Amino acid sequence: MKPKWMGKNESQRTKSDKRVTRIAKKYGAKPVANSGATPWSKGDIKTDTDMIEHKMTRNKSYKLNKLDLEKLYSDAIKEGKNPIFMIDFGDIALTGHVHKIKL
Repeated sequence: MKPKWMGKNESQRTKSDKRVTRIAKKYGAKPVANSGATPWSKGDIKTDTDMIEHKMTRNKSYKLNKLDLEKLYSDAIKEGKNPIFMIDFGDIALTGHVHKIKL
């Protein structure tokens, strides 16, 4: 007989929310309510110094959009935080600081 939790088909949003909570705990931070979809609080995870945008996928690739980076950068700078973008594939993740480059 399978345990109840093994039969659940969790949505991608539910899995991502659980993952964000675990990552936030690791950083000593708090996850942002509703994944930052409110006008007054942006990002997925916030520490005292950083705003982290977390993207999770089950796929083998992730298409990174410049607009996502620009939005994170703008939102983080408005709050005086360092913008960090995380792409999470489940078993491996890429985390990077977002900054503007002057050429």
